[in-house]
Amino acid sequence: MVIPGTLDFFDKNIDSAHSFWKASGITSFFGLLFVATFYDKYEKLTVREMYLTTSSVWLLVCLFSALPFFLAPMPLDYTDSFFEAMSGLTTMGATIIQDLSVQPRGIFLWRAMLQWFGGVGIIVIALGILPLLRIGGMQLYATESSDKSDKKLPKTSQVIATIMLIYTGLTVLCTLLLYLSELNLFESLTFSMATIPTGGFAPRNSSATDLSPLSQWILIIFMFVSGLPLLVSYFLFKKNWQHIQNDLQIKTFTYFFLLSIFILTLYLIIKCNVSFFESIRYAAFNFISIVTSSGFTNSDIESWGNFAIMFFTLLLPIGACSGSTSGGIKIFRFNIMYLSSMQYLRRKILPHGIFIAKYNGKPLTEEISSGVFVFMVIFLLSLILSVLLLSLIGLDFITAITASLSSLGNTGVAFGPVIGSQGSFSNLPDTAKWLLSGNMMLGRLEYMTVFVLLLPLAWRKEKKSARTTSF
Repeated sequence: MVIPGTLDFFDKNIDSAHSFWKASGITSFFGLLFVATFYDKYEKLTVREMYLTTSSVWLLVCLFSALPFFLAPMPLDYTDSFFEAMSGLTTMGATIIQDLSVQPRGIFLWRAMLQWFGGVGIIVIALGILPLLRIGGMQLYATESSDKSDKKLPKTSQVIATIMLIYTGLTVLCTLLLYLSELNLFESLTFSMATIPTGGFAPRNSSATDLSPLSQWILIIFMFVSGLPLLVSYFLFKKNWQHIQNDLQIKTFTYFFLLSIFILTLYLIIKCNVSFFESIRYAAFNFISIVTSSGFTNSDIESWGNFAIMFFTLLLPIGACSGSTSGGIKIFRFNIMYLSSMQYLRRKILPHGIFIAKYNGKPLTEEISSGVFVFMVIFLLSLILSVLLLSLIGLDFITAITASLSSLGNTGVAFGPVIGSQGSFSNLPDTAKWLLSGNMMLGRLEYMTVFVLLLPLAWRKEKKSARTTSF
């Protein structure tokens, strides 16, 4: 918080600088209080304590990250401040701030920093914690194993350190290219810090609409790269082409990208009378922005017609590759559902046959398959409940369904009369903002990390002698 405060101080926005410094003082006080209370009480966390820690830390960071917005010279109320902070840290990218042109640069930098650190945070959780908790098939991505013969980076700490270097390097490279294209250094940096974590907090009211075609193509490339597992860049550097070619989710994501661009380009040329090159750019930009949960826009999608609205609505919860900063369900889970379903159908045809589903050359266990299907059930139940509650609050169906899909998928793009291209999330009732903030956290932490804490079993005292526990 001191960094954007210092920027505002040198910009002579003294009141804004004071708001950041006050927020920094409050946060530091409570941080030191926690350290003083617990510094000598550390013990190795149990599994249920890891669930609790993962959820509570994310919530606490959002509570304190909202303070600069709440204390700003043009303040948001705390509901809006919390929504903005949660949207940044979960890299959803939906904003409450209606007019960015009157905001000091410190606010822009703070929003960019929230997304950038949020992207790092989810990578650490996805590779360091979720595989250990065996959530939604994420055990496929465990980086530490007793069998390390085929591991290129066997230790979690090595993986995270490598990813940090790649993440920082991509941010610097994106900033440099945007700066060379047309933007000033500050806008290049803030756009880059919103692109690499697939966040979407643009420093302009128009998002990416008024950027040049060259700048938009730069964003397309980096959004696509950010939708891939970040370690792909490491294997490219090592010239390990086989690892990339054999990764099923990378191939699926690439084919999905190319096929969707082909369909959308034809649609824009035939139905909307858009030129060929503009159609490709619009199709590529908006598809990759939504499927990677970046949330940038370079045109009014709602003006494209009902097919486009429905197509992009279905894209909202999909997400890109696991190991990337994107939100959503993730491509690898669709791969596993397909493989498991085909295995089930083959057994129906040949009951005595032996069929082994494999993902990237490794057999899919029952635990992984069931974990993915449970994940999908929880996602669908969360979606249904969210839509019903938003409808109860008074929102129309299109707004309720797209807001729910967008928040659960951490996408940031939505349609409808309230939050579509002619509206804003700031128009929502406070109750809806809190509900959507909860959805963002659920989607970012893969649902089960939070929902498991609702089970009474999670709070029962463990008995060493007990072998089974009933629900």
